[in-house]
Amino acid sequence: MVMKANHLLLQNVLDVNPRTGVIQLHDKRMMLMSVEALGILRSDLITTLGYERAKGFLMRYGWSCGYKAAETLESQYEWKSLRELIFAGPAMHTLEGVVTVEPDYLEICENHLEFGGYWRNSYEADEHIEKHGIEQGASCWTLVGYASGYLTKIFGKQIIAHEKYCRANGDAYCYFVAQTVEKCDEKHLQDLRYYQTESLQGVLEDVYVEMQQLNEDIMESEKIQNELTELFLEDKDLNEITQVIGKKLECSIVVEHASEIYSSYYETGEDEKRITKWFEDEQMEMDRVVEVFNVKSNKKNLGRMIVLDKEKLSHKKQLIINRALMVLTIQMFHYRKLMESKWKQKATFFDDIIQNKLLDPSTMQRQAAMFGFTKNQVKRVIAMKVEPFEKTEEVLSYLIQKHVGQDPFLKDGRVIMIVSLNEQNCVERYATRLIQELHKSFPRVKVHLGSGRAIKSIDLMRDSYLDATRICDFIYLTHPMESKQADYKELEPIMILLQGADQKEMIRYYTETLGEIIDYDSEGQGNLLFTLKAFLDNNGNLQQTADQLHLSIAGLRYRIERIEALSGIDLKTGAGRFKGQLATQIYYALQIISKHNGSFN
Repeated sequence: MVMKANHLLLQNVLDVNPRTGVIQLHDKRMMLMSVEALGILRSDLITTLGYERAKGFLMRYGWSCGYKAAETLESQYEWKSLRELIFAGPAMHTLEGVVTVEPDYLEICENHLEFGGYWRNSYEADEHIEKHGIEQGASCWTLVGYASGYLTKIFGKQIIAHEKYCRANGDAYCYFVAQTVEKCDEKHLQDLRYYQTESLQGVLEDVYVEMQQLNEDIMESEKIQNELTELFLEDKDLNEITQVIGKKLECSIVVEHASEIYSSYYETGEDEKRITKWFEDEQMEMDRVVEVFNVKSNKKNLGRMIVLDKEKLSHKKQLIINRALMVLTIQMFHYRKLMESKWKQKATFFDDIIQNKLLDPSTMQRQAAMFGFTKNQVKRVIAMKVEPFEKTEEVLSYLIQKHVGQDPFLKDGRVIMIVSLNEQNCVERYATRLIQELHKSFPRVKVHLGSGRAIKSIDLMRDSYLDATRICDFIYLTHPMESKQADYKELEPIMILLQGADQKEMIRYYTETLGEIIDYDSEGQGNLLFTLKAFLDNNGNLQQTADQLHLSIAGLRYRIERIEALSGIDLKTGAGRFKGQLATQIYYALQIISKHNGSFN
């Protein structure tokens, strides 16, 4: 009888002896085995040998099963055609309960075969998902081996099967493609190595050597961790610990936070140049491998450790880095807590001064030392507001690192600094450089900085502090879209006026001058008050004002005419401009006062 693949029925090929329990399939003894047990064996192989070696064992096992099945089917029956004999393999695989095979296409020519189809109900995919979950890569390794072995025997040429899609890889179904080696791409030709004979003893010996090396690496990394811990306990600084880590790794490392380098170790001067360029563009291609490790504590980012090496980090180096990160985390967290304690101590003392709490002379003397006051030394308070507000702590950490000795701290959402600056030009230069420095490190941050009056005694610090915060808020109100700085001397006339005059009289004065303009703006009809201030700041220069406001000269003239009509001010005269200048300064300054003591709405 000429055989076809669909003639293979279980009742015709399977024989079960009820007395002895022997099961035979085509005169070959078989046995029933739990799929769950096979899944456990498979999982144990992966755990013991690793993915690659377990994959090789299971593919060779599948290949042997497929090859033997081909020998049996080819010898047992007379087949109608080669195609029917090829289709008999999937039919037999289905009868064995391993998988449901649905052929999709089969192309045969004299020296080439290509066969594609679906694997439904793959026990191997089910077990892999249950034991290991969805992972990257196909997992039906015995099925791939079975198809390769069966087709190689039947077609008489080496054939390699691979999974194009696999449910264990997150795909909707499993799909295989089998091809003669001449048609396979380089990626799938690499699977030939899995079919090479390899004894279990040899594999286990290799695993033992690897485990022995791993144990040595763990012991070495633990030794280095203990050494780093001793350095920390000896109160060595971060730079010294970084030097030790770099020398042990034999590669360049940098510890940084918010793009500011805390400490570094460079193997060569060229590595330092590479790191500098990398900070400018972290996505750039380099002739070195760059690995970045976060230093975190309680989900709070303390910084990063950047490692620069000639090649991909070895497993030993990764172990050392993980141990080193533990010590770095503790040290950086400890440093942060010390800084926070210092901030709170200064902020508490500041509260006592600002609230005019009476302090005895000895307490005042001790606190003066905290802020670096010495006899006849001039100090100023600088207050800084950071936008966006969320960046304030990052800016503060940066200033602590870069401006050692001034010990900045946070109070009421502002960064406070006590600096030794006397002459006004020194204050302006310092503040300008500080803003430029912060812009370089934090390009998207805006800074509004106010400098208080010069003082020689700590009991006058309240005055300098109030000056600085009022000026800081004043700048924020008048220049919300750009970073600016101002000094007490620049705004002294207005500050004195606000402190000494009747605020009701000042309100009447600026209301009579600017009231209709403010009403006009509040109704959403324009932005005349801001236009007036820009015009006055530019000393009545139309071109400079138009450029600043991005207006045409004609558009600006229209606004000026509207301002003059609403305010009754002749902005073409010096007296008129002075009146407008005084009124606008009072308006903005009164808003600051209202924020400090709630007297103005």
